[in-house]
Amino acid sequence: MKLSNSLVSKIFVFPNSKLSDLKNKVAFATSGSINNPTLVEILTSLLYKTAVGAATTKSGCFKPSYLFFMVNVRDKFVPKLPKSTVGTCVKALMIETHDISETSLSKVAGDLRKKLQFEEMQNVQQLVEYTKGLMGKLGNGELENVGKGSYWCSSFCGFPFNKLDFGWGKPMGTTLAIRLPKSEYRNGFVLMDTADGDGIKVMMVLEKECMDIFENDKEMLSYCL
Repeated sequence: MKLSNSLVSKIFVFPNSKLSDLKNKVAFATSGSINNPTLVEILTSLLYKTAVGAATTKSGCFKPSYLFFMVNVRDKFVPKLPKSTVGTCVKALMIETHDISETSLSKVAGDLRKKLQFEEMQNVQQLVEYTKGLMGKLGNGELENVGKGSYWCSSFCGFPFNKLDFGWGKPMGTTLAIRLPKSEYRNGFVLMDTADGDGIKVMMVLEKECMDIFENDKEMLSYCL
């Protein structure tokens, strides 16, 4: 799907069986130092590695890159938020990549696991202050190539979208509508369970030239239908 003159989105499907093979490969490469990574973590690492590789091939050289991963933190508050609390509480985690060697699957998967193991928060204000700090870091020019070199990611795996029934049966498939920002932060991907629950469907958004390289990556395709 063409989103603009420079952006396109495409769907890729990864069977759980192949992702499990990739998980075992990463576990072997790290000698088990990453404790039981999830399929979402493994696939996120593969997609980011491949996207950065495509951008590097396009430009002819590596440039600093960043992965932004949104996580639900409703269960990270102490004391717990009341079940009646309305709204979504998410935290944006950022992985910084300053050298092409840092894009290996084992390195990205390890960095992602470390970021996901953040401490519990005492209140919502603590989350607000964290977000302000991150936004300030993004806007003060401290991070090189942070606009074009950024990739956002969000996972909806585990959400029962494919089980919704409004009276005429469960859906044959589901997708998400994405509103892209007008800024440079437009490259990224969304993960969802496949309709049969036996894989992960990815909606990938990249610049057209990068997508042409990305969708022909042999390693990525070896785990994709």
